Amino acid sequence: MKNKALNRRTVLRGMLATGAAVTIPLPLLEIMLNQSGTALAQTKTPVSPLYVTWFFGNGTLPGRWKPTRTGSGPAWDLSPQLQPLAELKPYLTVISGLENKLVVSGFEHPTGSAGATTGAPLSGNAVRAASIDQVVADAISEGAPYRSLEVGLTPATPGGPQDSLHTVSHRGPNSRNNPEFDPRAVFNRLFMGGAPAPRDDEADQATKLANVRKSVLDSILQDGARLQQRLGAADRQRVEQHLESIRAIERRLETMAPGGGSPPACSSPTAPTVGKDAQSEAPPAVNAAMVELSALALACERTRVLSFMFSLPAAHVYYRHLAQDMNDDFHDTICHGDPGDQSGQPRVDKGVIYTMRCLNEFLTKLKDTPHGSSNLLESSLVYVTSDTAWGKTHTRTEWPVLFAGRAGGRLRGDEHHNFPGDNLSKALLTIAQIMGLNVTEIGVDAGRVTSPLAGVQA
Repeated sequence: MKNKALNRRTVLRGMLATGAAVTIPLPLLEIMLNQSGTALAQTKTPVSPLYVTWFFGNGTLPGRWKPTRTGSGPAWDLSPQLQPLAELKPYLTVISGLENKLVVSGFEHPTGSAGATTGAPLSGNAVRAASIDQVVADAISEGAPYRSLEVGLTPATPGGPQDSLHTVSHRGPNSRNNPEFDPRAVFNRLFMGGAPAPRDDEADQATKLANVRKSVLDSILQDGARLQQRLGAADRQRVEQHLESIRAIERRLETMAPGGGSPPACSSPTAPTVGKDAQSEAPPAVNAAMVELSALALACERTRVLSFMFSLPAAHVYYRHLAQDMNDDFHDTICHGDPGDQSGQPRVDKGVIYTMRCLNEFLTKLKDTPHGSSNLLESSLVYVTSDTAWGKTHTRTEWPVLFAGRAGGRLRGDEHHNFPGDNLSKALLTIAQIMGLNVTEIGVDAGRVTSPLAGVQA
């Protein structure tokens, strides 16, 4: 006898000893879908692609970022700075040649960031238009617990007042969505029944909740046992794997030292929790925690729209953990001060390659996470970009743009397209159309465009 379809919004519920409510969302299971796996069984609603903006500050070395050949499949090869993504080449669409026509001399980083995410210039310190993630959220986020989720790896300061230096997610002018840099706060927000809007005391609350000895998962075992009776073998296995992945995050957050360092040699009576990067160095451990939390948020549809800010525009970040010669301000000293051209700044190259390794960890996690009849990367569009092209002189041409994922079949993947001198805003319009929005223009002033990038959509 066929089991009755399960609602997509089903969660496991429990209560901690402190009285705090716990909700554990579920991944997209077979029992939630129609026979073809293309729509929700109960509502007949098509399964929507998911969207991510993945942003990194300070640009690239264009001569080592841009692939030398265009085409698809074996016709093109990854560039040196994209080599960390080699295993994911079938999911990559590299867009080269674009120009950010909104960059203003003297304000290159804030205007570059605004142009790359909103397609509009600044008005004073405020953006003039909503960012692309929020444009997409207007269309696909109905019914999701969180309209969008904004996380970040390092809060290393950019040292400027413009809103576009402090986030890449904007509801509109003077309405920015600031990223959360503390993995424990993100965990509690997603799974501890917290309110969607972050509060100033979240970090303190996260520390208090971390001291509760009773596991989140232990509190929902009874509810989980009832659910398992309704599931087929494949769904039971997927739920077990899902709960174990949450358990693994709990363990990591409970044993990692504040700032993302290594676990202490001996446990103290109250285990410390991982905090946000306190040393402006984008540590791998914090990236790993944020990657897992982000994948869970998308897999469970706590949100369908995510912004992952690896580093802020013009961030004064230090990659000192990479090598002894990297203990310098990446923005001021390395990008601007090191000699070399667009193909020959070795320390800049080292920083960009580390950034791409962290991106690879994120994309690989999406690929390895089941979602409906495929996986999260197959079902998502990830827009990767920065706030400048070549950081040393703030160039506006050959802007870094990468689409990762296949957006549920709306992108082919494994392609490199070159559009010499074309408007960067066309990438934003292309994203909007890939995500199903019925729009024919986007942007303001020099950022306004009325046609997408030709040949990119499947």
